[in-house]
Amino acid sequence: MKQCCIIFFLIISNISFCQKKPYKVGEFAKYTISFGPLAVGHGELSISKLVLLNKIPTYHMTGIGKTSKFFDVFFKVRDVYETYIDTNTFLPVKFLRDVYEGGYVIKQQYEFNHEKNLVQTQNNQFKIPNDSQDMLSAFFYARTFNKESVLSDSIFTIPIFMDDENYFLEVKYLYDEVLETSLGDIKCMVFQPKMQEGRVFEDGEDMKIWISDDENKMLYKVETKIWAGKIKAELTEYKNNLYPIIKI
Repeated sequence: MKQCCIIFFLIISNISFCQKKPYKVGEFAKYTISFGPLAVGHGELSISKLVLLNKIPTYHMTGIGKTSKFFDVFFKVRDVYETYIDTNTFLPVKFLRDVYEGGYVIKQQYEFNHEKNLVQTQNNQFKIPNDSQDMLSAFFYARTFNKESVLSDSIFTIPIFMDDENYFLEVKYLYDEVLETSLGDIKCMVFQPKMQEGRVFEDGEDMKIWISDDENKMLYKVETKIWAGKIKAELTEYKNNLYPIIKI
């Protein structure tokens, strides 16, 4: 179940984006992560504060994934992702990744310069495409999309810089669905990202995500198949949303 929490931070689409922000400082969301019928851990997404970074006003956003104490015995996961997003452009200024997965450790720091299309890592400098995102900022950026620009079966792409390389993620809008959750029935838009094969997923067509069809555009559910089975992440707790939650 290596890197199971990565599903949490690669949920994005490149549609038509507006400047209306769907979130605010203080927003918090908690998710239960399940492997088959077993709850194996949890994830969190939060917006903690505003930070002036390199003279740029940014949101400090954090994503956390961890296994429960019981499953730590088999495969311990402690993942922390941080991104600082420009409050005007929604592009990342700085990204931090601190990952521990079953003894496998990753520590990364990226500094983005979008004017020059460059990113500086700990050891190297890389050229990046226009409007590149990191693996956490991409999710928050996607929440600013304009649904009126979305058509069923449309496919969109977005550039991502991850692990010292550039790649593009394709996202297909499938349909709308009323999702039954522990928090109530929520009208959602269902998307199908095509992930980079050979990393975590055995097939790019086996992942679906559910985003609320309202002004918050919150992530409610992720479901994907990996080589060892099926993983789900489901929203179980939230607070400090910018807009009211609409339940059916």
